[in-house]
Amino acid sequence: MICLILLCPLQYSTVHADNSTNVTGALGLITVPNARMEKQGTARIGVGYSDPYTHGFIGFQFTDYLYAGLRQTTEGSGFGNSAENLLPGLDLKVRLMEETKNRPAIVLGFESAIGHTQTGSEYIALSKRYNNFDFTGGIAWGRLGSAGHIKNPLSFISHFDQDRNLGANASQNTSDWFTGEQIGFFGGVEYDTRLKDVSVKAEYGADDYTAAQLTAGFDAPDPWAIGLNYQPWNSIDLGIGVIGGEQVMARLSVQNKLQNWGGRPSPQQQSVDLRSPRPTDRKIKKGPTRLGLSAYSPISHQIGRTARLHADKMQPDQEDITIKLHHKGLKGPVVTLIRSDLEKAVLHKAKTPEEIWHDAHIAKNKDGIFSFKRERKKEKSLRLILHNQISLSQFDTAPLYRTSILTEYDRPLKYGFLVGGRARLNIADNLKRLREVQTLQTSNLRSDEEAFAMQFIAIDQFYSGWLHSINSDTHIALTGGYLEEMFSGYGGEILYRPFDKNYAIGVEAFKAQKRTPGKAFGVQENLNDDLTTAHLNLFYEPPNKDMTFYLKAGRFLAGDYGATAGLQTTFNNGAQLEGFITQTNEEDLTLLGNVSDTFGGIRLRLPIGNAPLIPHGSEIRLDAEPFSRGTGQVLDRPLQLYEVTEPLSARRIQQSWHSLLD
Repeated sequence: MICLILLCPLQYSTVHADNSTNVTGALGLITVPNARMEKQGTARIGVGYSDPYTHGFIGFQFTDYLYAGLRQTTEGSGFGNSAENLLPGLDLKVRLMEETKNRPAIVLGFESAIGHTQTGSEYIALSKRYNNFDFTGGIAWGRLGSAGHIKNPLSFISHFDQDRNLGANASQNTSDWFTGEQIGFFGGVEYDTRLKDVSVKAEYGADDYTAAQLTAGFDAPDPWAIGLNYQPWNSIDLGIGVIGGEQVMARLSVQNKLQNWGGRPSPQQQSVDLRSPRPTDRKIKKGPTRLGLSAYSPISHQIGRTARLHADKMQPDQEDITIKLHHKGLKGPVVTLIRSDLEKAVLHKAKTPEEIWHDAHIAKNKDGIFSFKRERKKEKSLRLILHNQISLSQFDTAPLYRTSILTEYDRPLKYGFLVGGRARLNIADNLKRLREVQTLQTSNLRSDEEAFAMQFIAIDQFYSGWLHSINSDTHIALTGGYLEEMFSGYGGEILYRPFDKNYAIGVEAFKAQKRTPGKAFGVQENLNDDLTTAHLNLFYEPPNKDMTFYLKAGRFLAGDYGATAGLQTTFNNGAQLEGFITQTNEEDLTLLGNVSDTFGGIRLRLPIGNAPLIPHGSEIRLDAEPFSRGTGQVLDRPLQLYEVTEPLSARRIQQSWHSLLD
């Protein structure tokens, strides 16, 4: 329901007939995937049915090369009947090659890359369009290849020849990928008819329904299928088909683009006029001006407004407008604009932001290491967050959810010090279901999440920090206090983020102590647990893309070791999409009653700061990841340096430069 609400305000986007989904929510034919990808930012939610499974799915196109989707599959004896088993999955699809005149598109895909064994598959798919026909073929491991047409070509490596029990009630881990004695082939075609928005699909699959036969005595249909796809509107996709002449397939999905979300981090500020001719009756300002940036409006828009205000206080013959950028006490670059360029653009419409860019100069801040000058202005730091958390249900445990309203506030002080806090209003949840597995968990690190959710009003964070830039590329942050809902602690971070490079390297270490539910400032007296976490953080920004790949490796809160790999994409309207996978050296109990060393999730941020009476930077959050897990855990702490330095980054200035004159 939350996801439907998020998609409804979006504007319509164009979806072509060959960009229709299969029954599990990925682009494909009827039950099998193809090698097609949607445009970056496409969000899709829907439901599909083919006996004995019903699939609910929500998927996101992170980039033109990566799709990730959350799927909740229920196993039952017929449509509309009560579900017997609940089978979750995180699906992935990665483009390996784009289609050319002489070469098909090729993708590597995963169904339940992390999820339930019974729905786990890996595949390689190829698609090639010829006139109105779109042909697809591929090979699959796991469920999609369970018909077993040939021996697993990877079986000469001892790990991959292990038996794969598709009927087990177990979690799928990375160690299960591409295993099994045999694999299967699949293929098919989609034909765009002359009827508007209608296509015909036909396929031959390699799924012999092994799990359903073992667990429910299901009579598997023949592997062929045929169906119709219809798109009455750009945002609606409908499908119906027949599998093996016996089973019916039906599917409905709704899709749109995150780029069309109407929210913004903050409302558009009014432009500032330049005086003409140049004023001589104002107090002369010498030297550069300092600008404390807001993270919630375009950086170059703030630079342009400040430049115009500064120009009216300069000597008539002075041409260079120099602005030193800062954020939360950290140093950023020094931006110098040509005054006459600005006048031609603002007063005479004779210059564009791109032409001003060619004459502008951006250099590193060379203020001394002990420079603690305060910003010319402070950003408004109060914001509201509607926080929605969900976890896919597993086997016989119903879906888990929690909805809260967060109020965040921080205030910069002198000499780089800062204080802040976050209050939580717990609105609704069903975390009582966590009691079913709490006593079996290998770690009790977050097993009392239900107790924290029972508090109607709680103090999540109450902290003080010190941020300082050794130079404009190297920053440090020390933080202590109540760092998140479940933990207090202290620690520090250092980040090296060169302004003229597209990478960053950081190190962090924190000592934590468990907080007591029901007490605003209470902590548990048992100090035997060594809750120390430390990570090496690596960030990479692809050129000309507003996305970040990251890898964080080290020690987690429970003492386990491992790494988290993720991708974060930000759109022009401030919407942000993040996906991650965490692997540790310790296993933890899942809601299936067995253990897993791998988990992942998807996080969505939709800004609402431009809504009336809402503070700048306010947003809606949707976090889809496991509740109450013990291993692979980090602190949800404030003042993370990569996030704090983002307004000072080269890409944030460059990509917002079109807003310079707004």
